[in-house]
Amino acid sequence: ADRLGAGARTTAGLACPGALACAAAGLGGAAACAAPWVRAAVAGLFASLCVAGGAVAGAGAMGGGLAWQLALGYLEYQTWLQRMVPAADLRAPPEEVTEASAPPADGLSGLELLRQLCQAARPPSPPRRRAPAPLTEEEQELADSAIYGDGSPNEVLASRFSVELTREKLQCLRPRTWLNDEVINFYYKLLQERSNQAKDAPKCWFTNSFFWNKLSGGPEKSNKDYNYKEVRRWTTKAKVDVFEMDYVIFPMNIGEMHWAMGAIDIKNQGFRYFDSMIKSPHPNFVPFLRRYLVDEHKTKKSKDLPDPDAWDLLVMDPPVPQQTNGYDCGVFTCFFGDRFSAGRALDFEQEDMPELRVRLAARVV
Repeated sequence: ADRLGAGARTTAGLACPGALACAAAGLGGAAACAAPWVRAAVAGLFASLCVAGGAVAGAGAMGGGLAWQLALGYLEYQTWLQRMVPAADLRAPPEEVTEASAPPADGLSGLELLRQLCQAARPPSPPRRRAPAPLTEEEQELADSAIYGDGSPNEVLASRFSVELTREKLQCLRPRTWLNDEVINFYYKLLQERSNQAKDAPKCWFTNSFFWNKLSGGPEKSNKDYNYKEVRRWTTKAKVDVFEMDYVIFPMNIGEMHWAMGAIDIKNQGFRYFDSMIKSPHPNFVPFLRRYLVDEHKTKKSKDLPDPDAWDLLVMDPPVPQQTNGYDCGVFTCFFGDRFSAGRALDFEQEDMPELRVRLAARVV
């Protein structure tokens, strides 16, 4: 109700982009606790506000800078994502954000729509598959100090891998906030370190979040421009032979507004796509990764990759956990990498995200 009030008050004076972004955040936050049919009614307005003010700020939040706190409902985020990434094959909304039937929102006055947004009840959560280990007191204390403690925004709280994470950067781990690439890449570096030290775990090479966009041309070229030269030296610099690995794992920034994870499964000769919202990867995901392996094999081993056409997209069974809001994709992506690289099941769900944010903060610092 507080978020709704703020959004409603802001819509009275949409004179600047900042006001538009605030209005969008207010509407998105209110709709997050509304019935899906009401959320759908708001989605068009929300997308318009976001594009007009370009909660463009949102894309900046993905790449770094300030930690933007947007309480986006699932359907609003899905609508926005579809609008910004038209090729995305979005999953059907999870059961907890759908209803069998609902009255149409057409014809409702603004006040009536706002009233129903406030009154709508949250549907019950679906049965759990399994829960991660509970947080320890030490984890809670470390996280609280990092993301809520006193100190300068420029204070460096973690410094490793030639990267410095400041208090400001770590604030993206607060609730209802998009994760930035600095935190995600730092966590994947920690996973690489863990993988190097583990004796019985799969052998993994983790790239950073620029790998896929460098290889495919990035969102500026709609990921349609294959360019092996951009990543040709990566394995040389890392002193890695990908064909001796079990997995090559990389976080993916989709359209500069959504996080997912890709993996080259060397062991099973295929490719895997982990996404908490989009059902299928970009159409060039398999062809470009296949070409990457062909080029990498030819360049580093001076011979052709045997039967490259046999490498294809592998079915995820069971399906990957799904998000039910518009801001936790980065946390899902971190723990896709965490579990998959350790050979573990994806034993987390949407309701675990608040605790997993705390765990991320504790591990990073």
